[in-house]
Amino acid sequence: MLPCPALRLGDMRSRVPPSREITSMSSFSLIILVSSGDQQVKDVVAAYEEELEARFGAGCVELIHAGRVDPRSSAEQGSAGVTVEASGGEVEAMRAAIRVATGDVIIVLDPRRSYSPRAIVDLVDALKASDSVLAIGVPRRAPSMTMSRSVSHRLWTLGGQAALGTSDAFSGLMAVRRDHIEATPRAPHPARGSRAALDLITWPCPDHVDVPIETLAGDRPEFRTAGLNDLRQLKRVVDQRFGTFSRLVQFCMVGASGMVVDLTLYALFQAGFRRSGASLDSAGFSWALATARTLAILVAMVWNFTLNRRLTFNDSREGSIARQFLTYAMGNALAMLVSLTLSLVLPAYIPFFDDHKLAAAVVGIVLATGISFSMSRWVVFNRRPEDSAPEAGGPVTAPRERAPIEPAGVS
Repeated sequence: MLPCPALRLGDMRSRVPPSREITSMSSFSLIILVSSGDQQVKDVVAAYEEELEARFGAGCVELIHAGRVDPRSSAEQGSAGVTVEASGGEVEAMRAAIRVATGDVIIVLDPRRSYSPRAIVDLVDALKASDSVLAIGVPRRAPSMTMSRSVSHRLWTLGGQAALGTSDAFSGLMAVRRDHIEATPRAPHPARGSRAALDLITWPCPDHVDVPIETLAGDRPEFRTAGLNDLRQLKRVVDQRFGTFSRLVQFCMVGASGMVVDLTLYALFQAGFRRSGASLDSAGFSWALATARTLAILVAMVWNFTLNRRLTFNDSREGSIARQFLTYAMGNALAMLVSLTLSLVLPAYIPFFDDHKLAAAVVGIVLATGISFSMSRWVVFNRRPEDSAPEAGGPVTAPRERAPIEPAGVS
C-alpha cells in the first residue's frame, strides 16, 4: 500500500479545474469509519486504495481512519495515513475526519458493508458526470434476485426515495466534493445519529445523486435498533425534504394527542368534582364544570406547547420560554375565537350551514388550525437569523499550508 504523499492546499487548488469535473490528477481523501469491533480493515481498504490509484494515478489517495480507533491495532497493521479518534458515533467521526481531509474528493467508507472494489471508482465517475455535490452508493439489483426479493427491493428503494431522498439510508459508501464543504458553513445541528449518508444529505449536501454500485454476496444493511438520536436524524431529513408540510403534519399529530389529553382530563375532573359533592348541573351556571373545563384546556395547551417545542419545532427552542408560551397562548386564543365565530355566524347567514351545523364547525376548526400553525411556525418558534448562523469558527477550511501527512493521532 502506497503511503499518501504530502498534500498542500495550494498544490490541490492548482489541480482543480474551473469546472467541477474530476480529472485523473484529482486527489482523494478516503475516510474509513472504524468502530471498536472492526479494527482489522487493512486488507479491505487496500483493495479500494489500489483501485483508485489504478484509475486516477499513484499516490492520489489520503487515508483517514476515523472513529473508535485502537492506536496499537493501527500500529500493528502498519496503517498509513491519519488517525482521527472520535468517541461518539459514525456521524461524529465522519465530521471530525472531514475537517482534516485535504483531497479534492472526500470518500466515506463503512467497512462493515461489502462493496466491490470497482464500486468506489464507479461512484467517483458518477460524481464526475453529474452536477451534484454528493454521490451515494446504493446496491445494484442482482440479475439472479428472486421475484419476491426483487419486489421487496423495489418497494424499499421507492419508499426510501420518496421519504428520505435516497434509496439506501444505510449506505456505507459516499463521495462528496471538498470545495463545496469548504464553502458551506458548519452544520447547524449537532453530530447526532448513526447514519452518515443522512447527515451528509441534511448537511452540507442537499443536492445529491444515488449511484447503483456492485456489492458482494455478503453485503447487508446493518439494521440497528433506532435510538432517539437516529429518530432526530430522520426527522431532520424529512423536515428538509418536505419543509412546512412536514411541520404541519407533526403539528396536527400533536394537536390530536392534545385533544385526547383535553377530553380525558375533562372527564376525570368532572368525576372528581362529583365525588367531592360539587354540582355539575348544566341547567344553570356551574363553577365546578367551568373549572373542570378550564383546567383541562390549560393542561392540554401546555401539553401541545411542550410537544411542539420539543418535537415539531425542535430547532427553534432558543429564546425565552415564557415569551414563547405567552405568544403561543395568544395564537391559540385567536384561533379559538375564529373557530367559535365561524361556528355561530355561518349557520346564521348560509342555509347550507344552517342545515349542517357540524360542517360549519369543521370549517372553523380547519381555519383555526391554519391560524394556530401559522402563528407557531412564523411567530412563536420563528428562528432568528443569529440562531441559524454557522458555528463559531465559520466555514470549515483547511489551513493555508498543511504539513506532510504521516501516521498520527488527531484528538
